[in-house]
This record gives sequence, structure tokens and C-alpha cells, in this order.
Amino acid sequence: MIILATMTLAPLLVASTLAQSTMLPAPSATQRQTVIEHATVHTAVAGQSALSDGFVVLRGDRIVCVGQGEPHAADGQPIDADAIRIDGSGNHITPAFISSATTLGLIEVQAVRATDDRSEFGPFHPEVSAWIAVNPDSSLFPVARLGGVLLAWVFPQGGQVCGESSLLRLNGWTNEQMTIVPDAGTFIEWPATEPAPSWYASTSAKEQERQRVKSLRRFDDFFDAAAAAIRARAADPSLPLDARYNSLTDVLAGERPLLISAASTGQIESAVLWATKRKLRPVIVGGQGAEAVSDLLVQHQVPVIVLGTLQLPRFAHQSYDDSYTLPARLAARGIRVVIACGDEPSNDRNIAHHAAMAAAFGMPREEALAAITRNPAELCGVADRYGTIAAARSATLLLHSGDPFEVTSSVTAAWIDGSSVQLQSHQTLLRDKYERKYQGDATGAPQTAPNKPSAVTAPAMRPTVPNP
Repeated sequence: MIILATMTLAPLLVASTLAQSTMLPAPSATQRQTVIEHATVHTAVAGQSALSDGFVVLRGDRIVCVGQGEPHAADGQPIDADAIRIDGSGNHITPAFISSATTLGLIEVQAVRATDDRSEFGPFHPEVSAWIAVNPDSSLFPVARLGGVLLAWVFPQGGQVCGESSLLRLNGWTNEQMTIVPDAGTFIEWPATEPAPSWYASTSAKEQERQRVKSLRRFDDFFDAAAAAIRARAADPSLPLDARYNSLTDVLAGERPLLISAASTGQIESAVLWATKRKLRPVIVGGQGAEAVSDLLVQHQVPVIVLGTLQLPRFAHQSYDDSYTLPARLAARGIRVVIACGDEPSNDRNIAHHAAMAAAFGMPREEALAAITRNPAELCGVADRYGTIAAARSATLLLHSGDPFEVTSSVTAAWIDGSSVQLQSHQTLLRDKYERKYQGDATGAPQTAPNKPSAVTAPAMRPTVPNP
């Protein structure tokens, strides 16, 4: 029994150990000026092209000045004599990347249920908020930072009304320190509108249609009940507070977005019509079939979060590059596009590659950059602080060794609210360890294997059995 208990607990102990990052949060921002000069600056400001031989001046948690040529502070003031100066020759500066529609921090090891806090029980739990369940010591945060992801728009999962999404900064000791926007929109799963093919589905097309009608009716009933409860309590504050309904107050008032998971054209069309009829602010998450209803999306100014470009076509009749060109096709029709990874959170580090693929297949490069910086910041309501490089904005930015959309480039320095972030992970530490192994130890001597113990000196491997 002891052996079985040990075997059962071992995966949990390993998972809990791996879930604890050893990387320290960045120290508070220094009040000394930091000047990054002679770099190519991609500001992500709408309509602004990249600045060659550009500079960015930081102080505290803010950007002081951005420009070209000789660096200077605000109002043309000279740079402080004790300023920290970074030569960015050949490098590129961008705003921090934002990973959208992610579960980063909510799950560590998929095979171990104890590390999975993505979903809650039951079909309707809008009061669930992602930031509360995030593990601030997740070992996936340092990995994401190495890929340029300094902000994460985290979505809860499970049920029909999944809960409130949260915008986080990937720096801090606690959930509270990491949270920027605790309620950045409520996420819901819209039911399928087309029956799945018989070879794939376990139920008939008629039964699938019955389930769809039932799901839509449950949505209507739940949102009607929430609106009625909110109105009743506004008229009589002495009524009991229902946390589920109360959490939808801002969404029903149109002050926060309603994030709707919908992929097919039928799903998107029905979801948008349902939401706009209720005067909500829908945002489509998925959007593979969005182009066919682009007029409807433009009419109601509905943004689309595209869940990844590095994907195969969904149907045999589609072109091989359907996923690659989708962001460009939607943007060309005037739809605001956000690019997400659409993958497990350990791959959030690849967010720049998804945007680069969209740029390689027709999306203007600065628009592709905006799709992982400015656009998600706008949807979260923090565009006045994050998502662009401009004076008075948060000093949350990246320094790249080359073009940020080239696979050979890497992030060489990063700042979150002016704090210089440690760019290491468990993987980079292992890389450094084994580079030293094959290059020589600390003294420069080559590493050699120890001599094998002889048969005489080797310890006995047979266990000692006590005499009866």
C-alpha cells in the first residue's frame, strides 16, 4: 500500500514542483533615465511607420520620449548625465506582445488534473474570474517572456458562459500585482449551427438540431433572468445579491465586451445577430468563417480574434493558405483583427510567428504587429497605457536582436512597466549548463567521465537479508 500511494503521489509532486518557477519578479522601475538609441522603432501607433535610427527614453514606469536621430528627453531637454544608455544598432524595438484568448497561468501539466484550473463545473458561471485562478509562479511565464509575451489576456473555459477574462502582466509576486484588468470581458461558447457529419458525430442531425435549439433557449433564458435581476436590484438594493447575474452588469450595459467563441459562418452570423439585438458588444473568438459575413461584422463594428495562423485548412475545398491569409482578408474589409496562438499556453512564445505568417501572406507588417499589440489593448480598454510606444505610455516594450518577425531574431531585453525583466527559463538554464559541459568546466578543463569502480571496490548491489 505504501508503494502504491507513493506511485500515485509521484506525478502530483513532480507536477507541483515543475509548476513553481524559480525566476524572481523584476525589481521596481528605476528613476534613472534609460535610453535605447540607434534602433529601428516600431511604435504600433496607427498610421505611423517604423522609425529608423530611432530612440526611446524611459524613466520610472513611463516612456518619456520617442524619436529619431540624437536622443533627447521631453520638450527637447538633454539626456541626463547618469542615464543608462543602450546601443540598439541593428536591433528593433516593439511594444510588448499580448497573447490573447490564452489559458496561460491556468494550466501547467495537461495530464495532471491538480494543475488544471481552466474550467469550472456547470454550464453558467459568469462570476468566475480568470485572474483569481492564475498561478503567479507558473513555469510557463518565463518561457512566454522569452518569446516577447509580456501581457496575457487570459480566458476561463468550460460550460456555456465560461466567466470573466482578465488581462495580466507577466511580472509580480501575487495575482493582485499581476492583474491589470480583472474583468476584460465575459467569454461564452456559442453552440454549433451546422450538424456535424455522420462519420464524426455520435448523434443524428435531428438530435444535434434539438440540442442546438435547447442551448440557444438556455442562453436567452439566462441573459433575460440576469437583466431582470439587475433591474430589480437597481430599483430595490435590499434584494439579495446574485453574484452570477451581478457580474454581467457591465456586459449587459455594453461597457465590456462579450467574447463569443464561434468558428463557422453560421455560428458567427447567429451570434452577432443575437448579441446586437440585445445591444451587447460582441467580439468573435475563432472566426474561421468570418469573411463570408464580413459586411455584418463591419456594420456592427465587431472585432475578430483569429485563433492562430499556423494551421491547416478546415475543409478539403479550402486553399492551403486559408489560415495564413485570413487576417489579411478580414483586415482588408475593415474588420479589426487580433491574432492569437490558438494553442496550448506553452506555445504562447510563438505569437510573433503567427503574426509573421499573416504578414508574409498579405497583411501589412505594421498591421500584423498591431494585431498582437495595439488591437488587443484597445479591446481590453487599456490602449491609453499599453500596446503602443509613445510618450506617457507604460514602459512595457521589447528589444529584439533583429526584425521581430524573423525566426532568427530573439528578445534581448524586456521591460514591464519600466522594470527590466529577467529573460531566462528552465530551458535556457539547461542549455547553458550543457554548453559548459561540452566547452569545458569553469576552469577550462575538458569534462571527462569518471573511472568505473572495479569489481573489488564497487559497493555490493545485493540487499542484505537479516538472519532469521
